[in-house]
Amino acid sequence: MNKIFVTVSGGCAYVTEDTVPQGFELEIIDFDNIEAGGSFPSKEAREYSIKHNLYELPRALPG
Repeated sequence: MNKIFVTVSGGCAYVTEDTVPQGFELEIIDFDNIEAGGSFPSKEAREYSIKHNLYELPRALPG
């Protein structure tokens, strides 16, 4: 199954399911929720975000 990623930062995303092409799965990546401690909807979404410089992994605190 092919995926379409929708990224959201500082707002809301509304998607009408019937606009998604047949054979595609839609994943919404909400960076506000992720920054607040949420998780990515999938491993692929996380990898896509990092690969395209949309998200930077948190740095470990010095300790």
